[in-house]
Amino acid sequence: MNIPNLLSLLRLLLTVIFVVAVNRGRFDLALICFLLQAISDLLDGLLARLMRAKTYLGAVLDPMADKIMLASSYIVLSVHGIIPLWLTVIVIGRDFFIASGFLVLYKFSHKLRPRPSILSKFTTLFQMCTVVYVLWSEEREFSLPLFYITGVFSLSSGVHYMIRGIETVINRPRER
Repeated sequence: MNIPNLLSLLRLLLTVIFVVAVNRGRFDLALICFLLQAISDLLDGLLARLMRAKTYLGAVLDPMADKIMLASSYIVLSVHGIIPLWLTVIVIGRDFFIASGFLVLYKFSHKLRPRPSILSKFTTLFQMCTVVYVLWSEEREFSLPLFYITGVFSLSSGVHYMIRGIETVINRPRER
């Protein structure tokens, strides 16, 4: 187990603390946990490259920790009426759609490693910024434009992955 993978595991632990903090109305603690999660997300990828410690486990664990972190955040904040349900459905629906597509491609002999696109990275950034903003800000009325931007990035990224999946199938070498 290398340091980047341990950071991904830390992110999973912080997700549990984050959810408990939000449920207890401790938005200050939730914000600290979420910021630590975001920093660990940046660090694990950077360290994996710098330390030449990229592993298959890390390629699976890192995005899984990200998805669990963001899905949990959006669900718990939506339950408390802080983030609208429609945005939570878009964020989680996108991740479910991408994961399902990846599994289908993998099942049909497209032995792929998860590779995030630049659009996906911006989507994750906006999703994280949305959570940070709503935890930090007392003035929720300014959140609406950020919700729409995050929703558009999430939908666009989902469509982009769908196009990449279709291209993978089309460009697949034919068996003879």
